[in-house]
Amino acid sequence: MSLEFFNGLSGTLRITLTEPPEPISPTLSNQRATATAEIADMTLAVQVWHEDNADFRDPTADELQQVALTTPELTLRGLGDPVTHRAPNGQWFTVADLLDAIVQTERATRHHTSWFDGIDVHHIFFEGIGFGSDGVGEIYWGS
Repeated sequence: MSLEFFNGLSGTLRITLTEPPEPISPTLSNQRATATAEIADMTLAVQVWHEDNADFRDPTADELQQVALTTPELTLRGLGDPVTHRAPNGQWFTVADLLDAIVQTERATRHHTSWFDGIDVHHIFFEGIGFGSDGVGEIYWGS
């Protein structure tokens, strides 16, 4: 198991707000958070592409416990400032640990974003992470 497997996961960041989002336009399906809405809850649901039946499936317990990164510390940046995480076992991050670190990063920073005058609830499709020359992991979010 490796970051290659991890970056092959498909996921959606589910953001629950204190106020329901509203359409940006009557002709678009895009939504925006109201200016006064706050984040009430956040989860990241991921799936694995299953080649045999050309469909997605949930990751297995074994896949979630496989080592994704062999480092005791990791700094991630989503749509806000970088957040540093320690590996729960002090040595490496499993797939589940890395998913948790992504959610923790977004919980700590997503409320600082502004998209159409509210928290960005549009860029929520997980597209993997990549590391720049500064060693910070960039979380890629699609819309």
